[in-house]
Amino acid sequence: MNKNSDELKLSPENIKLLGLSKKEIGVLDALRAKHSTPLDISRVVKVSRQAIYEILERLEARGLADRYIKDGKKHWRQTDDKNIEEALYGIKRQLLSIPEGVEEVYGVSDSSVIVHRGAVAIRALIQSMFRDNKDQRFYGIQGDVAAIGWNKVFGVESINEMNRWIKKNGLILEGILPYGWFERQTKLLGKKWAEDFEGRAAATHEISEGYFKHGGQIFIFKNSLYLIAMNEEIIIEVRNSEIQKLILSMFRFIQDHSKKFDVNARLRQLIATGEKSEKKQKDEYDDDDDLLGD
Repeated sequence: MNKNSDELKLSPENIKLLGLSKKEIGVLDALRAKHSTPLDISRVVKVSRQAIYEILERLEARGLADRYIKDGKKHWRQTDDKNIEEALYGIKRQLLSIPEGVEEVYGVSDSSVIVHRGAVAIRALIQSMFRDNKDQRFYGIQGDVAAIGWNKVFGVESINEMNRWIKKNGLILEGILPYGWFERQTKLLGKKWAEDFEGRAAATHEISEGYFKHGGQIFIFKNSLYLIAMNEEIIIEVRNSEIQKLILSMFRFIQDHSKKFDVNARLRQLIATGEKSEKKQKDEYDDDDDLLGD
């Protein structure tokens, strides 16, 4: 976690979260005040020099203090901000049950960026994403390459179940996709996928496949934006940020300069075509059985 503020490092409340004793906090305070030798720290904290050595070693073991040599003498200093933040964030992970693979970065205002890495963290995020945004319309940009990562992380049956769950929770997607995306996905994943997807999307916009020669995609909800690279198993979540407004403006520009179509009507057509194909295959199979019987 990165936080560009001295408040996290200096706040007594945050230091208490580290579970340090009063003497350890006193030594850490002395290090922050630029007292660097055990003798100097001992005079400030009013603890024996031997005890100071032991405390400094404990702080060093926890990544809160560093030793260095100056003019042939051993000195100590508080570790850099990042190590303090990581120690505090480790405690936050335990208290809030934050899974491994999740890292938070905060902006100056109330904006935040959360990085989700690995299949476990991504699965948990996707579940909460669609649960927390119930009855919302959201926007998406996705090409064929991105779908490969979804199949890898979730599998076809889990994706079908997710589509059913999305419809049940009233989420409606308005997407920007390459020409022929639904036809290719139906051919790849089958009629069942088309049936589960039908009804969970609103009007969709098509643009040239040349703009989708990558595995990235974007989901935009009311209060959050997700930059997704499923093939790399990483999702960047952006909340209450100017970045979100920028991407939404770009999305609207693409909408204004693309071909709009009724996605559900197209899916129903693909489903009907698939049913005819299945019937034809069944009839041919039955005819073969009749010939064998003769």
